[in-house]
Amino acid sequence: MNAPHNQRGMALLTILLLVVSITIMAGAMLASQKIVIRRSALLFTQDQMQADLRAGSVLARALIRADSELNQTDSPADVWAQPISDYPLGAHRVNVQVRDESSRFNINNLYHDGQADTAALAVFERLLQQLDIDPELATVVLDYQDFDSQVYKDTADEQAIYLANVASSNGGTVANVIANQPFIDITELQALPMMDDASFARLQPYISAVPYYVPININTASPELLAALTDGADATALATLMQPATRTVFESVDMLWSQPMFAGMNEEARKALTPLLSVESSAFMALITVSEADSAASSARQRFATVLLAKQKPAQQATGMNAPSANDDEAVRVVSVVSQRLWAFRPPF
Repeated sequence: MNAPHNQRGMALLTILLLVVSITIMAGAMLASQKIVIRRSALLFTQDQMQADLRAGSVLARALIRADSELNQTDSPADVWAQPISDYPLGAHRVNVQVRDESSRFNINNLYHDGQADTAALAVFERLLQQLDIDPELATVVLDYQDFDSQVYKDTADEQAIYLANVASSNGGTVANVIANQPFIDITELQALPMMDDASFARLQPYISAVPYYVPININTASPELLAALTDGADATALATLMQPATRTVFESVDMLWSQPMFAGMNEEARKALTPLLSVESSAFMALITVSEADSAASSARQRFATVLLAKQKPAQQATGMNAPSANDDEAVRVVSVVSQRLWAFRPPF
């Protein structure tokens, strides 16, 4: 007589188990769906931010190109050098900052077209002296780039010499110090002999590592770099003469030689330096920042990119963007992206 009752109990228990199982499965499916939706939203946001970074790069190129159509000089008074306000783009804000890499000494200028540039080497040595850094570092930087295996103006094996110097300074061994190739980033200098952290910190604001020949723009160069053009020049005196509010915009390199600091240079020295100087810039670094527009400043998601931009004459692009010709005075300039790097955090700029 208890059999029907037991069967009903078992059926009820089975139904309860099925309900619980279905509930668990439904909950798991819902949680999985929420994860998929959240992941899709994040991927969409990431893609949108990547697109906005590209838009920022386009804006930087447009500013430089527009300015090149107005004049053939680059100075702190130009459009690209002015602060640019954030602009809204959908749910994001885009900020663009442009830095003139031609205002710095390009360490890759020391070796180009298969030979050492003695004029550039002398300028770099004087810059190091001004910053209280051993000027012999200039030779090490040159040897890092040239393709031979000997110390510049010496017969010593560069790898053996520099490996020994590094090992003695840090108590360890280094697999390779001299790469015999251009610098990709200035941070590579930190692996070289005679370059400690304090020296690198002093040198960093005055150098760049652009992968092609970049003349120094005398309109944007720092007083320290201009003082390195000749022996005995005083960077402090140049800083007084070249205050941003009153700084003269040089229309030609010849105008620099009329300055009191350079009036005593002989014609041979000026001729050697002229290819290393310019009144316009051929390399810029743009920092692009994309932020969420509807989030608090402390919690806003951000993405960063640094974009190296080249402003070159078509003839220079066709020949690999090496040292420019003094007779090439075409008005047209081409602005192109050389490289781009994405950052999770805001890079030093």
